[in-house]
Amino acid sequence: MKHKLLVGAGVLAAGFIGAAAHAADKTVTIKLSYWVPPTHKLTPGYKEWAASVEKESHGTIKTKLFPSSQLGSGTDHYDMVKRGVAEMGLINPGYTAGRFPIIGASDLPFMISDSLPAARALTRWYAKYAPKEMKSHVVCHVFTHDLASIHTVKKQIRVPSDVKGLNIRSANETMSKFVTSLGGNPVQVPIMEAKDTLRKGITDGITVTLDGVSERSTFKFGEVVKYTLDIPLYVSTFTHGINRKFYDGLSAAQRRVIDDHCTPEWSAKVYKYWYEDAKANQIDARKNLKDHHWYKPTAAETAMWRKAAQPVYAEWHAAVNKAGYDSDKVLKELKDALAKEHALF
Repeated sequence: MKHKLLVGAGVLAAGFIGAAAHAADKTVTIKLSYWVPPTHKLTPGYKEWAASVEKESHGTIKTKLFPSSQLGSGTDHYDMVKRGVAEMGLINPGYTAGRFPIIGASDLPFMISDSLPAARALTRWYAKYAPKEMKSHVVCHVFTHDLASIHTVKKQIRVPSDVKGLNIRSANETMSKFVTSLGGNPVQVPIMEAKDTLRKGITDGITVTLDGVSERSTFKFGEVVKYTLDIPLYVSTFTHGINRKFYDGLSAAQRRVIDDHCTPEWSAKVYKYWYEDAKANQIDARKNLKDHHWYKPTAAETAMWRKAAQPVYAEWHAAVNKAGYDSDKVLKELKDALAKEHALF
């Protein structure tokens, strides 16, 4: 009984100390900007993160969400956060060609086998490189979308040569290079406009998550594409960046709260709603999507896809070495981090 009273008193004292540490802090609001709609399953992750930050800062750090590109387009989000248009934002590094070569490693084909544990691995791995590669940001989380492939409107893709001559909406810089190496024509348009380009015949296909064709998904690409290459070809990587000037302007107690919420564990927590939704949507699409064709490559065909990806790897190595890093070391560190989380393809 005495032990329980002592523990209770300790918890109470810690609460008072925490409250006292924040007592003189000014209240600040984080404008968290993202370019997908509020119905997207990142939103509940953001709300959970924001509620915990507010609670642990004793109400001195609040967060307001700005979905649907209200503050700027997806391609602008890194610089928006850099300039302070938003204090925090959803960044797709692959939207800006050549700017962030190191983090592009996780976008390489056949790299990640399970995107949820990969969120922990990527956040842990990139912490070493983020202060230099994204020096205008405090990189809070790193994660990807779920496993993705190529979906087409009129033609089933089976082997790499089938991509030749097709206009493919590519998800990021790496996939643009991959499509180009296969003889296709990469087209980059914002994800919210991609369905319209497919419908109008401007593009013949799209690289997107395997669940993106589901009627339950945010994008419902299954209404226009009819064929899916059923292979976990790639992922796209995202970061949550915080404006460095904003972060530096917080009190020491407030910075500790942010640091405690910018961890590998929180990266997976914020992402898990999207991950779980993607898995459910994929099951739904495979079961209920009518007149949709899923092609599973044979072992020999999968080997062809792996071989076809080698020029993309070579280009990544060259870019990272040019930036002054040892690309072999960077890639080994990433693979080791993924392997520890059982997320390496």
